Amino acid sequence: MSSAPAESVVLCEGVHDRAFWKGWLSHLGCRDARPDLPAGGLGKARDPFGKAVEQGQFAFLSPTDAFVRVRPCNGDKGVLAELKKRLAYRTTEALPRLVVGLDVDADLASPEVIGRIRGSVEKRVRQADPAATTASDGDFSVDGGATLVSVVLWSAADSETPELPARQTLERLVCAALRAAYPERAAAVAAWLSARPAPPPSTPKEHAWSHMAGWYADKSCDEFYQAVWRDDAVARQLRARLEASGAWRVAAALAA
Repeated sequence: MSSAPAESVVLCEGVHDRAFWKGWLSHLGCRDARPDLPAGGLGKARDPFGKAVEQGQFAFLSPTDAFVRVRPCNGDKGVLAELKKRLAYRTTEALPRLVVGLDVDADLASPEVIGRIRGSVEKRVRQADPAATTASDGDFSVDGGATLVSVVLWSAADSETPELPARQTLERLVCAALRAAYPERAAAVAAWLSARPAPPPSTPKEHAWSHMAGWYADKSCDEFYQAVWRDDAVARQLRARLEASGAWRVAAALAA
C-alpha cells in the first residue's frame, strides 16, 4: 500500500542558498528528483502531486524516497511571504516539514537577533494555526504535528577576524569553514582584500568570491557552493558549525 503524497519544502533567500542546500542534501545522501531521459540528460521533476518543479526550484529524493523541494524566494521578505502562502494550502498538499532558511544578517548572532527572526516566523505560523506549539528542539508543531516548521539561520561563531566577513550570513559560514580547513588560503584572501586600492564598501560576498577566484575558478557561483561539500576537510568544518547552530539536525531530518 503506497503512502499518501507529501513533500517537504525548504524556503531560502536566493540561488546561492539553493546551491548550498543542493550540496548539503547531496552530501547527506539525497539525489536529484529529475528523471533520466532515454536520450541522455535529465527531464523535469514532478512533485508527489503531479506538478512540475519550475521557476528555479530544485527537487530531491531522500534515501527513503521522501520528496524535498528547495525554493529560492528572492530575499528574506520573499521567504516570509512564501512561508505564509505554503502554510495556507498545507491541508490540500501534505507538508511534513517546512524549513525557513535565512541569514542572521547581523554582526552577532545574539539571542535578541535570533529571537526577533524566530518571532517573525512564529507570527506567520500562529496565523496559520493559533494552537501551534513549540518543541524543545525549537521546531513549531502545526496541526498537532502534521507539519513541523524549522528555522535554519546561517551563522558561524568564529571570532571576528579580517579573514572573515563580519555579518552573519551564508558567506561567513562558508568562509569560516574554508578558513578552518585551509588557514593559509584565508590569510591570502585577507591580505589581498586589504591591499586593494580604493576598495568599495565591504560586503560578505567579497571574501567568498575571493576564495572562489583563488581555488574554484573553474566553477560557477552555484558550483562553488556545492563544491565545498565535496571537500571532506571543508565539509567537516561546515558540519561542526551547522551542528552548533542547530541547523544540522534539520537537514538530517529532511534526508532521513
